Amino acid sequence: MRSSSLRWILSLALLSITLLDAHGRSLLQGGPVCDSKAVWNISSCAAATGGLLGRRRLAVASSLPSRWATARAPDTESSLNGNPFADVRLVRTAQGGAVSGGSIGYTTGGAQDVANFRANLNASYLPLPSDVTFNGIIKDYYFDTTGETSQLCTELFCPIYSIGTSPQPALVQAADGPDSRTNASDLYMAVGLDSGIQADQFSRKKLNLVLLLDVSGSMDSPFNNYYYDQFGVQQNLTDEEQRKTKIQVAQEVLTGILDLLGPEDRVSIVLFSTDACQPLPLGKVGCLDVKALKADIERDVKATDSTNTGAGMKLAIKTLEECEACLSADPNEWENRIVLMTDAQTNEGAVEDSELKSILEDAAAKGIYFTIVGIGLDFQTTLVELITQVSGANYFSVHSPGEFQKLLVSQFNYSVTPLVFDLTLEIQSPLGLASEDGWRILQAYGSPNNDSTLTPDGKILSVKTLFPSPKEDAAIKGGVVLVRMLRPAAANTPLQLVASYRDRTAFVRKRPASNTTRTVPAGDLGATGPGASYQSSGVRKAILLARYTDLLRGWLVDQWQVASNATGPLPIPPTLCPGFPTLFCPGPQLEPLSFLASLSGQVRDCGLERWVAPRACIIPVPDVVIAPRLGEWERQSSPLKISADARRAFQEFLPYFQAEAAALADASLDQEVAVLEQLIALPVS
Repeated sequence: MRSSSLRWILSLALLSITLLDAHGRSLLQGGPVCDSKAVWNISSCAAATGGLLGRRRLAVASSLPSRWATARAPDTESSLNGNPFADVRLVRTAQGGAVSGGSIGYTTGGAQDVANFRANLNASYLPLPSDVTFNGIIKDYYFDTTGETSQLCTELFCPIYSIGTSPQPALVQAADGPDSRTNASDLYMAVGLDSGIQADQFSRKKLNLVLLLDVSGSMDSPFNNYYYDQFGVQQNLTDEEQRKTKIQVAQEVLTGILDLLGPEDRVSIVLFSTDACQPLPLGKVGCLDVKALKADIERDVKATDSTNTGAGMKLAIKTLEECEACLSADPNEWENRIVLMTDAQTNEGAVEDSELKSILEDAAAKGIYFTIVGIGLDFQTTLVELITQVSGANYFSVHSPGEFQKLLVSQFNYSVTPLVFDLTLEIQSPLGLASEDGWRILQAYGSPNNDSTLTPDGKILSVKTLFPSPKEDAAIKGGVVLVRMLRPAAANTPLQLVASYRDRTAFVRKRPASNTTRTVPAGDLGATGPGASYQSSGVRKAILLARYTDLLRGWLVDQWQVASNATGPLPIPPTLCPGFPTLFCPGPQLEPLSFLASLSGQVRDCGLERWVAPRACIIPVPDVVIAPRLGEWERQSSPLKISADARRAFQEFLPYFQAEAAALADASLDQEVAVLEQLIALPVS
């Protein structure tokens, strides 16, 4: 009897332990009671948990809540285990709310603005060439590429082709008379990025989201100033200048995103400086006291030490990799995304752009994508331009307190929901015509892929990702890719185009692409003589902004060559070398451009001494890293300056821009007129 009673007591005890353990696990996975407390000081957090690099692990880790220590252990089965969320509080923001009214189109990934360019100009600093890209500048404008023959789109994605012919505007008049360049028009094709999706049918996917915050020392500098001056010296700042720092603005961005999440979204927060740590493991927002969390972040997160961006990226990716439910989720229902808030002044760990890009590429292959939010005037756009040339990636820049709040309201749902992947546009030659005798793409604008955008033979254009974008009537915000075409010798040759793409599921599951074929008759491909003709306002606006962007970048490349005391030619992208000089700058004005002969007898060795020169054409400018650097990516200030050649070029370009803007009746282009006038007003140096 006594042994039977003992067995019954032991069984009851074991049952109680089992139930308590199950209840505990339920709580750790996002149940209604979550009582652990996050540690927001990165030194304490990294020390207690070992950080990503496994350094400085302290024996006092057990003094933290046990679930917190378990959640950061390297052998964790899932980052959903361990949940330091506070008391239950449902977030009232609707989960993935639909956008009302009309239909939507698409825009490309990569740069989503040129705010860093505009902010540096306004602060009298010299922007980097990477601060202003066609891919970024078009996001400020709407493009209507429809014409008389355009059909209503009823599919996930529809390319809308529009042809434009336009002579090169004369940049600089020779001292002894008009420019003697040829009058032949350049031929362009705009590809409108349309969709059959109605706005009220669209809602963003539920998010498995990691908010990755840079808390390195450079983030403690003022929001509207540089951390390093032009001589590489860390600047001493007044009390007034230090009142609003980059870390404070980054905190605004982070907390603003928290306000937009719904109860079913999952969120984690990772901090990084020299090391990386995760004060908030992944868990459902429905178990999160948003108000208390925001107060903790604003009070306790401080900037310190150097910038190991790679460590932060790896820990953020690891968080989602260890979430089995995240990686196996239906891509039509869920999005795995990391939002990185940083000034991108990486100086420790993985510092090469190829290393950081590889980290993003590996993540994208698993269905984990990045959004980068650049903070401050000295946001290093060159690095970010290079590493966001991967699937699912985009980036924004923030240059005034509260600016991102407006952006969140209008674009957040779109910017975290890529819908089209691996878009390619292939030119096929008609039967019986050799490929080299057919149509060819000389230059592509609008895709962030850069070197991989266009194949060397000019036959295939690729765009990694398309994101939803607002649409007004038939005009899509940022909804265009522009290509400059080379006609075949036979004037009656039609243009055959094959567009292929993958939707979200096909990309993640590696399924075949969808494709559409369009043949454009030779008679619809524009006149071959002088003069301008446009099949749509969209192609006309895109041509104008492409030339404007190339001119600005040419000035900046030349000016940074002077600022950095660099000598020698700048390399021309290999895909452009076969066309230099005759396909871009025909006529006798070539000699001042100092085109270089091939050093090894191969076309990839061409280069230019300068990009804005007397009597020069507007030439596509490569993405080159030429600014003086402290570390690999620490950005220094340089005063805003302009050369005599550049000023003269802007003076000659301004009337052309004003005339085109008036013809397009687009008042928003006035901001670019103001930029040109500002640059022309600068004293020559």
